[in-house]
Amino acid sequence: PSDPGETPRRIAAMAGAMLPFMDGPQDALRSGMVNLKEAAAPAHPLEGALDQFGAAKAAEKKDFLRVTQGLHAAMRVNMEQAMLSQYRRLPGFHSEFIGLEVMSNQADSIGFEDFLNDPRDSWLAPEPMHERMEAMLGVKPVEPFYMKTEQP
Repeated sequence: PSDPGETPRRIAAMAGAMLPFMDGPQDALRSGMVNLKEAAAPAHPLEGALDQFGAAKAAEKKDFLRVTQGLHAAMRVNMEQAMLSQYRRLPGFHSEFIGLEVMSNQADSIGFEDFLNDPRDSWLAPEPMHERMEAMLGVKPVEPFYMKTEQP
């Protein structure tokens, strides 16, 4: 590059696109201590390759639909995937996303995610449903009446 500062700026821009960042204060009591270095690294070397393979295969399938059946077929698949991937249950209840698995032909195979690291098997106590709903909806937690410190 002609500009000596161009290379560091380009590297910083590339790193900013790949590294996670904290966008606000984190609740360490509920979510544990945040370690951005561990969040940036994949858990296993094949994890990134598997993610890229699945995304490339889905894009190839949509391109095939677009060419053979028209633009509406690919748009319909995108719309169905968006509807089936929405989280529809209350916090604390496990959602299986069966419709999404059937649509992506993953219902017939058993992977490690089917029996390892199931949150229902955790030894930790589940987070109270009211607190999770307040966090999900962005509502300020309500102080119980017996803990109020304000005088009327």
